[in-house]
Amino acid sequence: MALTKLSCMYGHLEGIDGKFARDVTGYLSIADGIYAKHGLEVSWSHVQGTEERYRRLENGQAQLSFVVGRASLQHFLDTKTTRVIGCAMNSCPYLMLADETVTALKDLKGKTVVCREGPSRGVPLGWQFHQLSGLTMGHDYQIKLVPSDQEAFHTLLDKKAAAAIMPRPYGFVAEDKGFHRLREWNDLVDDPLPITMETTQKLLGEREQDFRTFLAAHREGIVHAKANREKIVQLLIDKFGHYRSLAERTFDEYLGFMNESLQIDMLHMGKLVAQVSTDKTADARQIASEWAIAGAVKAA
Repeated sequence: MALTKLSCMYGHLEGIDGKFARDVTGYLSIADGIYAKHGLEVSWSHVQGTEERYRRLENGQAQLSFVVGRASLQHFLDTKTTRVIGCAMNSCPYLMLADETVTALKDLKGKTVVCREGPSRGVPLGWQFHQLSGLTMGHDYQIKLVPSDQEAFHTLLDKKAAAAIMPRPYGFVAEDKGFHRLREWNDLVDDPLPITMETTQKLLGEREQDFRTFLAAHREGIVHAKANREKIVQLLIDKFGHYRSLAERTFDEYLGFMNESLQIDMLHMGKLVAQVSTDKTADARQIASEWAIAGAVKAA
């Protein structure tokens, strides 16, 4: 029986050593025959640049793009030409990393903490700091908000801040550069829906059944990946150039956040809409019903 071809694209996080992809499980599913078992011939390709991935979706070179939710939702709100078929991760809380002068949150007195502006939007950072450390924002310490996670990461590395709130992959690398995690910090700051699976409205009309078959296979692939630590660690070393300790932390402290249901959790969808939409009255459930295919949103 001939296999149905599907081309999937992903990007790397920018600004960190080596290559870090949000979802690497497809490579293992290809190697271990999971997609083929479902009648699919899947290619898993690195294509850097959101606009280039949209160009390839629009001209039919690829059918699916794995992209961070804030980018895919913004594109949908701007164009209404794209749809998401599912979400491979609903939440992945940020870590707080600090330099050697800070051993606890209370040591941030007189210092600066840096964070990307988006995830801090609508989040009571000042209240949380006060609850955990007794420090008052603006009086005891400063919060510097920057446009990107990459900038927050490099602000810490360049010693222009004593601590940074950043995504886990950046945090793992910062630890290996001599910074350490402040474990008093909690999961208040997040990047909701960090792995959405996106296509175009046109492709959905033409290939919806193929996409639903892919979802069934990818669910199986995520479960398979979580059950095969050494295979994933070796894949990250061989394919992405991770050193072993980074590969092991990626499996142990990142992969577990992957969501094998591939459904959108409305709690995190609401957080995403609050970060992305300029309309303060935006109805997250209504947006989800227009953006996501039937069955892609978890039942209340």
